[in-house]
Amino acid sequence: MRTLKPFFCLSEHWALLRWLSKPRTCSNAARTPASSGERRKVVSDSFRSQMASGPRFQDFIKGVSVTLPADGEHTEEPGYLPEDLWMVADSRRVYFETYGCQMNVKDTEIAWSILQKKGYQRTADLKQADVVLLVTCSIREKAEQTIWNRLQQLTAMKKKRLKTNSPMKIGILGCMAERLKTELLDREKLVDVLAGPDAYRDLPRLLTVADGGQQASNVLLSLEETYADIMPVQHAAQGHSAFVSIMRGCDNMCSYCIVPFTRGRERSRPISSILEEVQMLSDQGVKEVTLLGQNVNSYREISEEQFYSSELTKLSRGFNTIYRTKQGGLRFSDLLDQVSRVDPDMRIRFTSPHPKDFPDEVLHLIAERQNICKQIHLPAQSGSNQVLKAMRRGYTREAYLDLVYNIKRIIPEPQVN
Repeated sequence: MRTLKPFFCLSEHWALLRWLSKPRTCSNAARTPASSGERRKVVSDSFRSQMASGPRFQDFIKGVSVTLPADGEHTEEPGYLPEDLWMVADSRRVYFETYGCQMNVKDTEIAWSILQKKGYQRTADLKQADVVLLVTCSIREKAEQTIWNRLQQLTAMKKKRLKTNSPMKIGILGCMAERLKTELLDREKLVDVLAGPDAYRDLPRLLTVADGGQQASNVLLSLEETYADIMPVQHAAQGHSAFVSIMRGCDNMCSYCIVPFTRGRERSRPISSILEEVQMLSDQGVKEVTLLGQNVNSYREISEEQFYSSELTKLSRGFNTIYRTKQGGLRFSDLLDQVSRVDPDMRIRFTSPHPKDFPDEVLHLIAERQNICKQIHLPAQSGSNQVLKAMRRGYTREAYLDLVYNIKRIIPEPQVN
């Protein structure tokens, strides 16, 4: 068996080479050969000195000079991928296709806002696109099959583009990226980039990695991400109506629903950020705003200390949840109150609500404010108590009908659908 030399021998040889490479003088003393004992002593002393201090970075590179900053001068440490690496996106064109719910429409606007700041251009012509991003839905099998079929078409187009000087990258965003990451990356190998609903900030880096010929993925779910500091960019004129996302995720864990696993836990956007966006839309002439969330009326902001309290969250009478009752925070009624005051002439709607989150204060506020539409979307999953229990909906048929009666009692002539 071959015997390996200890690692420190490398340092000894390195020290010897440095000693041998020192400039020679022309004196007789320099030409007098040193005894073997003296040579060993010099090498040994040099080795001990180098072991004590270690080699410097400059010992491993050639012809490089390093200028140290002056005292008090601050220099920023470069990141793993410096900004300059992805600012080459100045001439790159991105094409979006959006599938599924209104939340995906808002996510498209968020993703575009992030890429736009990094220098990307947006195109409505697929043939001109350097990057194609599909914002996907996984709520039903048919929705996913639509994406699989589209990926086959885009892959064929991508192969044709490989013969040109402008290759195309394909990315999957949203719920399908979260649910089918293994199939999309490893088995089918149809995509270059995967980004889950909480990873849109990472899109510039992922696209930079993909440009290097590697697949890039970030599908980590977050307990905090709400994109509160990113103002969505609407690509085309939306007329006089707009959507405003107020919360993300869901905690209800209904037995048939995938949303908690693709969108993560509930977290609400700070109320100040929501009001800023609503005011901006009002200034632009928007006359109707729809507040969005996977469970929109379970909104609960706890971003500031004064919002904490011991008060328990109120539910509709006769309803319960599988999770522990939450405490404190600004609730949906608080948000609805402040949003409706931004512009009294702006109509306010919201979707999609859960029947459990219609306490009386929400209903009274809707009845009181003229600009809050009296239309309430109230999902009815089943009329069978046995099925409702199996679905983990947290209510019975009788409790649901009592809620409908309560809505009609408090709100004059409501539209319940």
